[in-house]
Amino acid sequence: MIPVTRIPEPKAITRNGVRWLRKVKETRDSLNNALADPSKKNEINKARNKLKQAIEKYRHDDIKKALVKMFLGKCAYCESRIPHITYGAIEHFRPKSDPAFEHLAFEWTNLLLSCDICNDAGHKGTKFPVDSSGNPLFIDPTDGVINPNTHLDFSWDEVAELASIYGRDAKGQEVERVFELNRKELLKIRSQHIKLLIVLLELAKTGHPGAIALLKESCEPGAEYSAFALIHICPHLP
Repeated sequence: MIPVTRIPEPKAITRNGVRWLRKVKETRDSLNNALADPSKKNEINKARNKLKQAIEKYRHDDIKKALVKMFLGKCAYCESRIPHITYGAIEHFRPKSDPAFEHLAFEWTNLLLSCDICNDAGHKGTKFPVDSSGNPLFIDPTDGVINPNTHLDFSWDEVAELASIYGRDAKGQEVERVFELNRKELLKIRSQHIKLLIVLLELAKTGHPGAIALLKESCEPGAEYSAFALIHICPHLP
């Protein structure tokens, strides 16, 4: 995970956000009214479907394209590349399924790009843990305040040849646990990637221009797992 600078909101939100949100409020009110009489199951189901349809306006193609551009095609959480293998997900940092955050369904600052795994029910899903003061225990890499490195340790084990992510504090530990940032396949692919960079670094130290160029690319924001490269590669480039 690396800090990401948020770009201006897409026109789809600027032009439609207020109207979309008004519709969500209307359908929420309709659902609440229907729920007042539990016997009217058909009416309740129809109201629920209408609310779902109203909220899902966030799936607009322009919004997805803007997120892919902003995150350079990488998952906000695990930094895996997305577009070449899957569609990815428009992730709501504060979950839209929670009525308390329903008003943020189209709020640009609440939207992130996530891989399908980090966003699924077994990981982030609708979770939004907070500490005793009500502060989020998840990290929003676009908030411009929190540096992921403060809470996460991007560790390279030279003996085991593993690129692991460990929480430095309660926030980091919750992120590591919920997103399962050391899950088997992710750890394997990430470690192979960093191992290759470490080998290239030795070549770069001999002055090899090709190796140096490749390693500089690995430190760019759009490179997979650049959080590791920024710590274990960039400072050692000749």
